[in-house]
Parts: sequence; C-alpha cells; structure tokens
Amino acid sequence: MSFINEEMIRERVNEFIDRSKELGIKVTPQRIAIYKELASTDQHPSTETIYKKIKDYYPNISLTTVYRTLETFEKLGLISVVNVLYNAARYDANLTPHNHIVCIECKKVEDIYDESLSTLDVSDKTLGDYHIKGYSILLNGVCKDCRDS
Repeated sequence: MSFINEEMIRERVNEFIDRSKELGIKVTPQRIAIYKELASTDQHPSTETIYKKIKDYYPNISLTTVYRTLETFEKLGLISVVNVLYNAARYDANLTPHNHIVCIECKKVEDIYDESLSTLDVSDKTLGDYHIKGYSILLNGVCKDCRDS
C-alpha cells in the first residue's frame, strides 16, 4: 500500500480542478469535497463510505448526489472504478497505470504495481468484434489479516 501525504492530496485536488475546468464542468465545493475524500485514501472506498465522510461537513448532501457525482467523474475520466463483482463498485482517484487485488473474505482492495501485468498480449483474434480501449486486471485472494484470523 502506498502512503498518501497532504502534498499529494493537494496536487491531486489541484489537477482535478484544472481538468474539470478544461472539461467545462462546474467546480463546486461539494464536488471538490467528494474528490478530495477519494484522493485522500488508497482504500478504494465505495459510494456509501465517501457519503458518510462527506455528510459530516455537508449535512444536506444526499447519497444520490454522491452517486451521480462519482458517475460523472468516472465518465469524464477523472477517477476510475474498481468493479468488485460480488460487491458494490469501489472508486480510485489514482489514475497512474496499475491493477488491483481484492480479498475475497474482507473485500479489501489494494493497488498492484507489477509491470509484467501490463504486457498482456490482447490480439485481434482474441477480441472478436471488440475494439479494446484498455484493460485492468483484478486479482482475487485472501489477505494476510484474513489468513491470520
């Protein structure tokens, strides 16, 4: 797991604001708060987790607003979605190329930086009629904490 410090968070938020302006979307305090909450962690939080934290300082924000905001961010390429197939979608503000591993017991999601996973040969023969825009790998396993308990 990586360590995210205040300077990294500030940089991510500033990049988010600049990119949002380039894309022509409004930069509201609520949107910044939602993004900052996501950019402040490497835990890949769910919408509900982000909502619970945002609710502390924006008590009138709704869960629906957080869902819609995260969907908008994802569609615009400002964040990525880690789809844990047997659980709710989880979000990631880290857009540097990486993959994920998820614990099948506790559902913890962690980043994996392994160059060998980025060399997958996806040939036209394998793809049929699809034009691939990218790929990510989601590995499943049991984390050390769950194995030890």
